[in-house]
Amino acid sequence: MLPFALGVPVLVLPVAAATVQPSARSLGIVSASYFFLALRLTSVLWSNTVVDDSSLLDTVNGWFFGAAFLMVWATLFSGVAVVRYCRRS
Repeated sequence: MLPFALGVPVLVLPVAAATVQPSARSLGIVSASYFFLALRLTSVLWSNTVVDDSSLLDTVNGWFFGAAFLMVWATLFSGVAVVRYCRRS
């Protein structure tokens, strides 16, 4: 449940950063989204430290697909927020 709860801000914060008025606050939102992304991936790894081999394999697959999706999502919207901020400054 914790990885899911940490994943929600990763999906919401970059979109919020890309849609709010470009300012230093939007860059703070970008930073917060990557912070929650790191917490989410760390919590997935931590929760599977003492498991059997099949669960470990599921974790690796989850990291590959889940992390790849979240990184692309966060980077895409965060990139938009940073470009908008640089154009405004």
